[in-house]
Amino acid sequence: MTTTNETDKSISGKPTTGIVICDHGSRRAQSNDSLKDVATQFAARFAHDCQIVEPAHMELAMPDIASAYTACVERGATHIVVLPLFLAQGKHWTRDIPSLTAQAAARFPETSYQIAEPLGTDDLLLDLLKKRFDADDQPTLASGQTDPRLIDTPATDRRNQCSACPFEYDKESGAVTIKPGSQLDGAANVSVEGSP
Repeated sequence: MTTTNETDKSISGKPTTGIVICDHGSRRAQSNDSLKDVATQFAARFAHDCQIVEPAHMELAMPDIASAYTACVERGATHIVVLPLFLAQGKHWTRDIPSLTAQAAARFPETSYQIAEPLGTDDLLLDLLKKRFDADDQPTLASGQTDPRLIDTPATDRRNQCSACPFEYDKESGAVTIKPGSQLDGAANVSVEGSP
């Protein structure tokens, strides 16, 4: 991705900062393209302060964190700030993104990096949710009516929870348990909030 300047060498002696805007990543190209739009618009809106901006997907799609980090360095950045496009401090923010960023940084010992806080419950996010509510631009469905987003999705592919989640939810008992065969199966001292 290219923003205002192809390179931004610092004249003041301060590190030149590159920004990596990171989302989860998706198997859907349309979802991944939306991150490119966010990065492009962020770079345009904040061009005075942020000349080096790259999109990255944590998993499932390219560019990944390593390639976005590399692109920032190739464009002259010596300090990289990863901006997670995530709501809360879940495992991706506490474990996956730090691990992937550290691996990327190891290839460039002359660089430093930071991982910013996730979005959280900022007033701007609350305003955005209210804006979406006020838009009222999505279909209203009666109970039992098929959601138009699922028209091309076979009933067998519809699910109650993400298939990558290592937990199972029992609707009858309300218990949350670890899925057999998941990466947490057999892990010692794993507690699951909300389970009896």
